[in-house]
Amino acid sequence: MAPGSPSANPANSGPGRFRDIAELVGVAVVAVLVGWWCTEAGIPASWIFGFLVVFGLYSLLRNRTVSPPSATMQPAQVLIAMVCTTPLMELDGATVRSYLLPTALSVLVMLVVSTVAGLVLARFGRTDPVSAMISTLAGGASAMTLMARELHLDVRFVVLTQYLRLTLVVLTLPLFVHLLGGQDAGSVGGGSSDWWEPDLRPVVGAAVVWAVTWTFVRLTRRLFSIPAPYLLVSIAVTWILSAAGVPAVWLTPHGAVLTVAYGIIGIQAGGTLTIGALRQLSHALPIILTAVTVMVAGTVGAALVIAQVTDISRLDAYLATVPGGIYAVLAFAHESGSSAVVTVGQVLRTLVMIVVGAYLPTIVRKLTGRRQSGDADD
Repeated sequence: MAPGSPSANPANSGPGRFRDIAELVGVAVVAVLVGWWCTEAGIPASWIFGFLVVFGLYSLLRNRTVSPPSATMQPAQVLIAMVCTTPLMELDGATVRSYLLPTALSVLVMLVVSTVAGLVLARFGRTDPVSAMISTLAGGASAMTLMARELHLDVRFVVLTQYLRLTLVVLTLPLFVHLLGGQDAGSVGGGSSDWWEPDLRPVVGAAVVWAVTWTFVRLTRRLFSIPAPYLLVSIAVTWILSAAGVPAVWLTPHGAVLTVAYGIIGIQAGGTLTIGALRQLSHALPIILTAVTVMVAGTVGAALVIAQVTDISRLDAYLATVPGGIYAVLAFAHESGSSAVVTVGQVLRTLVMIVVGAYLPTIVRKLTGRRQSGDADD
């Protein structure tokens, strides 16, 4: 775990650095206890939720960001991708065809909801239209933040909105999983007693998948860029290994290794917001929260409609449509026993949003007939 800017100061070296590490270890211990309690309480993806809440409160109270280093974040993303690939391996042609309509509807709904929320922010959020729209695109908070920097947009506004969206969505996931999935939703993985199981086979399998993914990304990065590579490439590698006959026990993470991955994803989702960041854009905070609420409410309503016109459940429809974060949503889908339509919908949603984000400045300029003032702002 890498503390944010306060610990980056040279004055924090030596004893100060040791205190920072000891403090984070203490926070992690509290997060483990909260995660264990959530597991016993039957909350789906309890470890993500527990670590998100504890590290989120820590980041706010200490006014510092906490982000896992890439050396731990990449393997955690690979493990989540492997878990969500398992249901994809069992799909037949008829099932794939049955997923076309709900998947298309979920992506369309997310585009509409993001557009409405973006228009609200553009009108009342005191930022330029492109920044407002990109801040509501659910294509991965880190990807949208990077895109905002490359396009010279209002980066602070985009970062705050994106990570508020991610945090609020993940915090409300247990509630909606319970409401839309009923009593059975939390019984698949939330109360499992084998979260600590020390099985080394999925660790070896994950190491192989990560190594292949890392090598592929390194070799191809000069030729083309892959969005969310440690999700998409890992899904492809896992599927290929399964098709080649590798036993599922090596490709289906479970036990302690998956619990650690959930905790890392929880830290990444919860440790991004600080009091300082909220104060900097306090004037826009009410309208940002309103826009995020509109997005969540819109996806809940859309899930109910999609469930009525297709054969998938209300919970699957919601998880396939909800605006991120993708790793947390996929973990909740796995824990609640959802079908593969969630993985398909979330992956396509991410890809579509990234493509839309790349062309958004051109689209907005054509619609407004002028260059946006935010083009000159960093």
